[in-house]
Amino acid sequence: MRRSRILIGLLVVVGLAGAAVYAYDAARPRVHPIKAADAREHDLDAPQPRFARDAEGRAELFGPARVVEGDTLEIQGMRARLWTIDAPELDQTCLDRDGASFACGQASREHLEKLIAGRKVACRPEGPPSDGDGWQGLCFIADAPCADAAAPCASDLSSLNLAMVRQGWALDREGQYSEPESDAEEDRAGLWAGRFDEPEAWRARAAR
Repeated sequence: MRRSRILIGLLVVVGLAGAAVYAYDAARPRVHPIKAADAREHDLDAPQPRFARDAEGRAELFGPARVVEGDTLEIQGMRARLWTIDAPELDQTCLDRDGASFACGQASREHLEKLIAGRKVACRPEGPPSDGDGWQGLCFIADAPCADAAAPCASDLSSLNLAMVRQGWALDREGQYSEPESDAEEDRAGLWAGRFDEPEAWRARAAR
């Protein structure tokens, strides 16, 4: 008899616990599946990226990049010129190692596209403001803006600017990359494998 009372008591406790769980589950707020998927996709709880400005008020740029030319990107709807380098114009032609003409401006742009390979780019302003060139700076493959400590923007050794010169598809404009340019020439990399006009000279001649 005593065992039956204990068993009945246990059943009552289990029943009450189950009812409480059901009541809590029924009462808790529901999140629509689409909203839940949106939150996961956009990571709404993640800290927002930080964007810095230099002394002249020029903002950093960050995001997917469209390659315009071998020395120019478009990020956040803004044209970003890669500071202190000069790539062939899109319609410029050069001679390859066999003396055959090829579209070196197109080749330079394609090389920059390969370096980026669809990844995000972070750029920070560099050099004096220039009305002629618009926004100019150093650009890097990065998962965060340059203002974020995780982004590799501290040194230009990993910049796209330096890579384009060192790999022979752009020229140094102001002596910043004179040594990498000499290395590219010695290795006959990129444009240096054949013959070409400096982009500035080619533009001047085309203008005439």
